[in-house]
Amino acid sequence: MEAWDVVVVGGGIAALRAAISASDAGASVTVLSAGAPTSLEGNPSCGLAASLGETDHTGHAADTMRVGSELCESDVVTRVTASASNHLSELERWGLMLRRDGNGLPELGLLPGQSTARTASTGDSTPREVLALLEEQCIKRRIPRRGDIEVLDLVLTESGSRGLIALDIQSGEVLGIQAKAIILASAGHEGAWNGDDVGMGTAASLVLRSDLALADLEFASLHPLTVAEVGLHLPLDLLGAGGVVNGPDGSPLACDDGPDALARAILSTDGASLDLSGISRADHAWFAGVSTTLASRCGIDAATECIPLMPTVDQTIGGIPTDADGAVINRDWNALVPGLFAAGDAACSGLHGAAANSGDHMLGALDGGATSGTSAAAHATSTRFSGSSAISVALSEAHHMHDRVLAAAGNGGTSAGALLESLSLTMRTHMGTERDAAGLSAAAAAITELRSTESNIHDTSPVMNMELVSMRRTQGLLNIAEAAVAAALAREESRGCHVRSDHPDTDASQAHHSLVAGDGTVGALALRN
Repeated sequence: MEAWDVVVVGGGIAALRAAISASDAGASVTVLSAGAPTSLEGNPSCGLAASLGETDHTGHAADTMRVGSELCESDVVTRVTASASNHLSELERWGLMLRRDGNGLPELGLLPGQSTARTASTGDSTPREVLALLEEQCIKRRIPRRGDIEVLDLVLTESGSRGLIALDIQSGEVLGIQAKAIILASAGHEGAWNGDDVGMGTAASLVLRSDLALADLEFASLHPLTVAEVGLHLPLDLLGAGGVVNGPDGSPLACDDGPDALARAILSTDGASLDLSGISRADHAWFAGVSTTLASRCGIDAATECIPLMPTVDQTIGGIPTDADGAVINRDWNALVPGLFAAGDAACSGLHGAAANSGDHMLGALDGGATSGTSAAAHATSTRFSGSSAISVALSEAHHMHDRVLAAAGNGGTSAGALLESLSLTMRTHMGTERDAAGLSAAAAAITELRSTESNIHDTSPVMNMELVSMRRTQGLLNIAEAAVAAALAREESRGCHVRSDHPDTDASQAHHSLVAGDGTVGALALRN
């Protein structure tokens, strides 16, 4: 049985940054991802927010708290916004080529929700370039990264995390891996709305299966710059370079309250569009990829035509509750799960509150990854390998389950794709921009029916059986969706990106974090700040 000090689950920015920090702290580290060894999970919608042109980070922190409807953890917001400049400097040292102004300083864009220009970027390619740099740093540290690894279960004992059970999709082999610490840093669960097999909530599903609670699942942010009928997400950085979102009458839509508020303003109109004619000739090169993609995929000439918009969910805020060090908190909220950490879109860190602000998505991924990696390595230093017997038992159970599913292949049942399509329709209909008790109750009933629907696969081969993988991911996503609807029902106030049409007024005195257990029950946590 292989053993590592730290195992990182995920392949995106948060995962790779966590692996780098853990390795730099002296831990032996491996990265397991369900897709390619480096996959852009939880794709940030723009560059990195940092207070480079300000006296200090207090304005950044205030904007984050305001857009998050005061549901953010103030201590987390203060620490993370203060660290933004250091993260940006580190990326530059590693080779990130930022847009620059006439003085040679990073060009900062004014994006929705920001009181002053604060977002540094490389134009339309920031997430890809940051991911490539992190991959290079992992290679330099000789951190092994393996793709096509589907984590099936966490092995937790009363003493904490002991390892995990995983499926090697390429070989069909079920593996037991021992670990002193595990960092869950995969994508969120936005696939529940989009139905596109992206953002299937793998990490959150693992936590639910381990009988631990999730937090704030009712919050899911919309991306305002989504091309209508195509679902193509354009970077928010376009708005900081001269792009303008106009209503049907040609007047600009307000975007002071953040990306999600702008998305709602777009949806409230009939025919909002993005005008890129104001982008300067000098900036065109930084956004050439957008122009090319719009021409090839949509037949739109961005220089002369306006781009029709129809926002879609692109980020989930709730997830695995963590403390300021990235350690996972158990359901009674008074104790940690030793050796278990979370970062990025998988985690509910308290940074975003009820809605994420521009540039904070990338910042949260980098800071959460760096913090959890250091914390996991410190835990591993003071811990011995143990729990091999528990891993062996879990491995045996996983083998039996795997064999049963393969043996039943071809016996009929609903496909994972059909279940996912029905789920996404339910979530878009009842868990969309506005919600009410009747719709949420209907959603809960529909998801319960989907969960009880018999599903099956046709492929009997254990090798590269993506039907089996999709079925498992979809079943996990149904569990998360059920918990998210329960959380939305429990939160009767309107707050951030959760709008209750039957209870429209927000009451700050009701502010709390909702906790949802695997059985759908909901509890609440008073704000620690």
